[in-house]
Amino acid sequence: MQGGTILNHRLTVFDKNHAVLANPLVRRAFTHAIDRQAIVDSLWAGRTRVPKGLQWEFYGDMFNADWNVPAYDPKLAQDLLKQANYKGDPIPHRLLNNYYTNQVATAQVLVEMWKSVGLNVQIETKENWSQIMERAPTRAVRDWSNSAAFNDPVSSLVAQHGPNGQQQQIGEWTNAELNTLSEFLETSTDRAARKKAFRRMLEIAEREDPAYTVLHQNATFTAKPKSIKWKASPAFAMDFRAGNFEA
Repeated sequence: MQGGTILNHRLTVFDKNHAVLANPLVRRAFTHAIDRQAIVDSLWAGRTRVPKGLQWEFYGDMFNADWNVPAYDPKLAQDLLKQANYKGDPIPHRLLNNYYTNQVATAQVLVEMWKSVGLNVQIETKENWSQIMERAPTRAVRDWSNSAAFNDPVSSLVAQHGPNGQQQQIGEWTNAELNTLSEFLETSTDRAARKKAFRRMLEIAEREDPAYTVLHQNATFTAKPKSIKWKASPAFAMDFRAGNFEA
């Protein structure tokens, strides 16, 4: 067996235009109701990890090592829902049948975790991404994953959640301050100022006005006979170049 973590994080994504999710307190409650380590241990046998938000260590000095995903705190989640005056209205979770590894099982676990703090999340199984993305009053929660194509937060947080990223382009979420910081991150050469801006963007997108919440780092595994000389790469793609494969 070969494989392990890859440069891709699994996310739960929010549509802030949904009647219930328009209140950021409700989205914040979602993020604090998730026991991410329990998902890693039970569905992945501990063979992946909970990363430090939507970032990777290969960012180098742009990596915020002291940043973490929202703490698992059911009491805080319940308090946030009380502050939001949430009355148990149903919140749809649009779901594909295992487009991602463990996707359905993860959704089922999440729904129970959310239920335990008072969130009424209902799975709606869809056939394709067009149905997942369809703009309608019922679009609320969905799955996604994000990668980073190069060693800078522009490659992920800006590219996928900034003003030209998918989430804003399909009308799920927007934030004026984050958009201003996105432009700064794309144009500035002051690394200290850029890191400060990136951290503020994490605060906005993962804490104050949640666009998404990171669940775990993705992982892939491949079984092969020992006689086949091949090494798995840290990516979804399987490398069969001459220098990496010998049958």
